[in-house]
Amino acid sequence: MQKQRKGFCIRIISLLSGLFLAFIQFAAPVSAESPYDLPPDTTISAGAALLVSLGATPDEDTVLYELKADSKRSPAALVRLMVGITAINIIREKGIDIEKVTGKYTPTAYKEIAGFGLGTVMSYDEEWTVKDLLSISSIQTAADACVTLAITLSGSHAGFVSEMNALTKEIGCENTSFINVSGADSPSQYTTARDLYKIIRYAMDYPEFEPLFSASQYTVKPVSGGKERSYANTNDMLRPTTPYYYSPMAFGKTGYTPSAGRCLASVAKDSGYDYLCIVMGVPNTDADGNTGVYFRDTRTLYKWAFNNFTYKTLLDKNWPITQIPVRLSWDKDRVTLYPEKTCTAIVINALDLKTIDRKITTLADSVDAPIKKGQVLGKVELYIKTDQKIGEVNLVAGESIEKSQLLAVWAQVQSFLKSPWFYAALGLIAVLLVGYIILNIVHNYKLRRNRMKRFNRFR
Repeated sequence: MQKQRKGFCIRIISLLSGLFLAFIQFAAPVSAESPYDLPPDTTISAGAALLVSLGATPDEDTVLYELKADSKRSPAALVRLMVGITAINIIREKGIDIEKVTGKYTPTAYKEIAGFGLGTVMSYDEEWTVKDLLSISSIQTAADACVTLAITLSGSHAGFVSEMNALTKEIGCENTSFINVSGADSPSQYTTARDLYKIIRYAMDYPEFEPLFSASQYTVKPVSGGKERSYANTNDMLRPTTPYYYSPMAFGKTGYTPSAGRCLASVAKDSGYDYLCIVMGVPNTDADGNTGVYFRDTRTLYKWAFNNFTYKTLLDKNWPITQIPVRLSWDKDRVTLYPEKTCTAIVINALDLKTIDRKITTLADSVDAPIKKGQVLGKVELYIKTDQKIGEVNLVAGESIEKSQLLAVWAQVQSFLKSPWFYAALGLIAVLLVGYIILNIVHNYKLRRNRMKRFNRFR
C-alpha cells in the first residue's frame, strides 16, 4: 500500500512537472528570426532547434537556423553534457586519478533516482572507477552511474549540482537551471537550445570532453560487485550497425522523458566544415508511426548545411571601403580605409554578395594627422535580411600621413579663437578699456577743475 501511494505521488509530481515545463515553454521569449529559411520541401518535427556553423573561435560561429532556440525546456539526459564538463573541471582541480579513484552505488545514490523510471546499469554495492562512471554516464541513460559519479567527485549530489549551476553562470547561460544530474523532469530543471550550444562550445576547449560522447560503445570493468560488460551509445548516429548511422557525426548526446520529448545535441565534421546541431521536443514517432524522428531531424539539418553553405570572402583586406577627411596635413586631405583583415564567413551558396548591406562606422567625422598605416579608424558590419549580421571587421588607414607643424599651430590658434577663453579675454580687455577711458575722463575733468580754481584765484 505504501509503495502504491509512493508511486501515485511520483506520477502526480511528474504530471505537475510536465505541466510546468509546458507553461515555461509557452511563456518563454520568442527567439530571433532564423537567418536562413529551410527549403519548402525540407521540414523538421522538433519543437526547438539550433544549427550553428563552428568557426575557429566562438566569436566566428554563425547561426544558420534556429527555431524557438530560447524557449525553456526539460533537458532530459542532455544534462549529462553539463555533468561531463563539470566532472572534468573537478577532476582537474583535485588532481583525481580517474583510473584509481572509485565510487560505489549505495542507497544514498538510489534515493536520488528512485521512482522516476530512469535507466540504470549498476547493482547495489557495485564499485566502478571514476573513468567508467563518467564514460557510461556520457553514452547511456545510466542514472545510477551518474549520481554515483556526482557523489564520488563532490561528496554529495547536491554539492555537484551546485558546481554545475555555478559553471553555467560562468559560461553565460541565461535560461538554465539544474537540480539533478540524472535528467529527471522537474520545474526547476530547464535549459534552452541556445544555452546548450554555449555549454558544448565551452566544453569543446577541453580535449577530454569529445571522446566521452563519441564512443560507439564502452566496456565497464567493475572493481568489485559486478562483471565486465559493454554498453552501446544511445546515439544511433554514431553506431555503424544502426540504420541511423551518420559518418560525419563527431559526437553527441541523446535525451528523453515524456515531457522533454526526444532530444539530441551533437557536432558533425566533414571536409573542413564543422556544424553543431541541437533538436529538442521531438515526438517519438512521425505521422506514419516511424521512430527515430530526432535522428532524422538532425540528419536533415546537417545535410542541408553541408550541401548548401560555403565559406566566401565577403571583404578582402585590399579592398578600399570608404574615406574620411584628414586635418593638419599639407599633402593629404583624405585617408582611405581598408579592412584590417580579409573577412570570410559561411553563407548560403545562393547568396549574391552584392545584396549584403554594409554598415560603416568611423571613430570620428575627420581625423588629425599624424596617421599611421594600419591605424584603426572605424569598423564595417555586414548584414543580410536587414538585421542578420554575418560579419564584422575593423577599418584601418591604408597609408601613413605626416603632420604639418605650421597647420598644427594655426589649428591651435583657430581653436583658441573659437574657445570661451578667447571671448572671456576679449570681454576683459573691453572692460579694462572702458575703465581706462572712464578714468581718463575723470582725471581730465579734475585737471580742468583745478586749473579753473587756480585761474579764478589770481583774477
